This record gives sequence, structure tokens and C-alpha cells, in this order.
Amino acid sequence: MSQSVARSGATDLDKSTIDYAAIADPGHGNSVAGWTGVIIMLVGLSIGCVGFTIHNPTIVYIGGGVAVVGLIIGMILRAVGLGTKPKRR
Repeated sequence: MSQSVARSGATDLDKSTIDYAAIADPGHGNSVAGWTGVIIMLVGLSIGCVGFTIHNPTIVYIGGGVAVVGLIIGMILRAVGLGTKPKRR
């Protein structure tokens, strides 16, 4: 029979060096600019997939254009201050 060993973590981990503020708010693009850009790009890619499925290149290109517009809108919204703030070290 095997015995189970309970561990409380790595023995060489220095817990005083952990930046708990960065863990609490990692800032993974949770902003208006990030969400808006991604949603528009997802709609564009969905349109492109439908066009690809029904063999219509015009719809595929329209979907690609909508995805590019989503990227541009996300960058514009970030430029006007609706994006995540860069971390200062």
C-alpha cells in the first residue's frame, strides 16, 4: 500500500518576495477597449467562417474587414483612455 504525503508547498519558496497586489489584479485586458475590440473581432471572424462555409469569398473578406475594424476600434479606445493602465515598476 502506498502512503499519501501532505505537502504545504515548496520548501525553497520565499513568501516574502510574492507581490500580492499584482496577483490580486493581474490586469489581463479587463477594460472597455479590450472587450469591445475582441467582441467586434469575434463577430467578424464568425461572419468570415460563415462565408467560408458557404463558399462565398465576398463574405469572407467582409468578415476579415470587420475583424480589422475591431482591432482598430480597440486601439482607438485604448488611446482615449479606456484601456488598462500600464504597470510602473
